Amino acid sequence: MDEATEHQAEQEQVHPLDEPVTQPIQRQTEEPDPVAPRPRRGLGGNRHASSVLLSFLGVIGAYGAVDYGFYRTLGPDLTAYQGGAVSDQVMIACAIAAGCLFVAAAAARISGLGPLLAGLVLGAGPCAWIVLDHASYVDRANDLPEIWDHTSFGLVGAAVVLYPAVTGLLLGAALAGRWRRPA
Repeated sequence: MDEATEHQAEQEQVHPLDEPVTQPIQRQTEEPDPVAPRPRRGLGGNRHASSVLLSFLGVIGAYGAVDYGFYRTLGPDLTAYQGGAVSDQVMIACAIAAGCLFVAAAAARISGLGPLLAGLVLGAGPCAWIVLDHASYVDRANDLPEIWDHTSFGLVGAAVVLYPAVTGLLLGAALAGRWRRPA
């Protein structure tokens, strides 16, 4: 046994450049942190309904402001734009319309359903109607009664530009809005 202890002593001698002998370490299993509950965004029905209401009112307000501003740019006979400077009333109406469209698009932060429905119903629907049957659209828009000072929400003149722009704005806001819950 003397030889065995000598052989074991030779193996246990550590050269200065050798790495120290490692000992197996028992790892302690850590308990995982409890998962924090996701913050709730409120009642689903109320959230969706308020987004729809806000989007629809914003778009209708923008259409009213654009219609009001459109008729202010026309001449005294209300037939064609006569050129020249645009009045302050028109600029204020355009700013109100832009603000209303911003509110309609910002409703996507509440729920994406509002801008989606407003974009389809108040943007893409009338836009498709104009493309498919322009004469019918003009007849129905002219049938709307004037609410106040040539404002009828008919948008006969500016509709070919306004409806596609509103559709793109609101559908883009809806797709970028709060649809998915965080994983």
